[in-house]
Amino acid sequence: MIIQATSGQAEFPRLGERALWLAGLALYIVGQVLLRLGQDFVEAQRPIDFAHWSLLVGGVMMLPLAGRLPWRNIHWLTIPLLYAGITALIGMCVLDFVFWALPNGEMENTVARQLIGTPAVWSPFITFGPNYIFVTAVVLPCLSYLSVSRIGALLVVIGSMIMLFGTQWYNVAGWVLILIGYAMCFDWLRRGRLTN
Repeated sequence: MIIQATSGQAEFPRLGERALWLAGLALYIVGQVLLRLGQDFVEAQRPIDFAHWSLLVGGVMMLPLAGRLPWRNIHWLTIPLLYAGITALIGMCVLDFVFWALPNGEMENTVARQLIGTPAVWSPFITFGPNYIFVTAVVLPCLSYLSVSRIGALLVVIGSMIMLFGTQWYNVAGWVLILIGYAMCFDWLRRGRLTN
C-alpha cells in the first residue's frame, strides 16, 4: 500500500514524490495530445520530437513514487510492473527517436520492417509494454487509496477502462481522468482525511 503504517499511524507519500507523479502524468498527457494531433504535426516539430520527449520525461518522473511503494499486498505485483512499464516506455521512445533520426523513405521502411520482424524488440517496447504493462501498473497503486478517496480511485479505474476500450482521443481522456483521480487521492491525504 502507498499509505504505510508505522506504529498504527499512516504515513503519506512525500510531497515531492506526489508532485513528481502528478507532473509526470501531466507531461505524459501532453505527449499523448501532441501525438493525437497527427503525424504531420509531429513531423513539423523538427528538430526536436517534443511528443516523445514528453512521454519519456513524464514516465521517468513517476519513478520516485514507485520506489516508495512497500513490498506488500498488491504492490508485489505493482512495483515490478511499474518498473517494467516505465522501462518499456523508455524503450519505445528510444525506438521512436531512431525513426525520427532516419530520413523518410526506403531506409525508414527497411528499419521498420526489421524491427517489426523482431518480436524480442517490437513486442515488449511497442506492442505490450507501453500499452498494457505501463497502463496497468499506473492504475494499481490507486487501490491503496480506496479507504482515503473512493472517488479518486474510481476515476483512475474508469480512466483505464476508457483507454482499454477506446483509441486516439479516448486515451487522452482516460489519462486525464487518471490524473484527476490521483490528484483527488493526494488531496485527501494532504487534508488529513485518512480513515482506517
